Amino acid sequence: VTLSDEPEYADKTILDYCADDISTAEAEQLVAYLGEKLNDDQFHFYSGVSYRHCLIWEHGTLDIGTLTPPHDITGKPIHDYVPAHPNAQKLYALMRKSYDLLKDHPVNQARVARGLRPANSIWLWGEGVRAELPNFKEKYGLDATMISAVDLLKGIGKFSGMEVLQLPNVTGYIDTDFDGKANAAIDAFKRGKNFVYIHVEAPDECGHRGEIQNKVRAIELIDKKIVGPVTAALRQMGSFRVLITPDHATPLSIRTHTNDPVPFMIYDSEKPRQGVEDYCERTAKMTGLYIDTGYTIMNHFLEK
Repeated sequence: VTLSDEPEYADKTILDYCADDISTAEAEQLVAYLGEKLNDDQFHFYSGVSYRHCLIWEHGTLDIGTLTPPHDITGKPIHDYVPAHPNAQKLYALMRKSYDLLKDHPVNQARVARGLRPANSIWLWGEGVRAELPNFKEKYGLDATMISAVDLLKGIGKFSGMEVLQLPNVTGYIDTDFDGKANAAIDAFKRGKNFVYIHVEAPDECGHRGEIQNKVRAIELIDKKIVGPVTAALRQMGSFRVLITPDHATPLSIRTHTNDPVPFMIYDSEKPRQGVEDYCERTAKMTGLYIDTGYTIMNHFLEK
């Protein structure tokens, strides 16, 4: 994240939760430097994509109170949000140390010289343990591929036994390689895969940033560069189904996640078209069809 420069850490403000969408190459250097200085028998840093990374806490605990997502408090002083639970004080110490290490790092000096915000601190949140997921192929009988720029989704793919593709130029933002994702999906089908999960983070990211034009544009690009080409390719291969859905809402008005119901669309090339004409929250509500437990949508998607 980018923090302001008040002398006391707790007096600082989160200026930008993604440090001007820092590049993966720059972030990798910063995370590697933190690892050199802070890795020990308990803690180990792993670099990810852009501003999202991972800290492993060996024999740690989840009893650490509340760790607030930084995109929820952008522009706010952090004193009310720093980890306060006694078990989280080691984590808070890492956050404070990271600022001292990163504020004058050459990568950040170069970013400031280019008019960009520095990634001058880590902000720890999203704690959890390794997932134990059933094997996707054993559960659904499908040989699956995961395509995503986000390590969280890649992890879900790996834990469930999917093929997880590592694509260049995918960022999780509106500058991601939409064409590359579509081409990778089409190639996966041609290689014999019969289920491909394409995850696109851009609309969510634009929601967090309050970027209405970019959020609309991201949805348009998904439709034009992914849904269109992939569907056209599938038509050439035979019968197929497509499921389109967000995993949650990120309203521009509040710039964070909500648990409101989200619309979904299932298309089967062998069944007559039915339902509503438009794809949005309003028309989805009109159908009266509601799936209370999100992951069970796969049962609807795959039913004969």
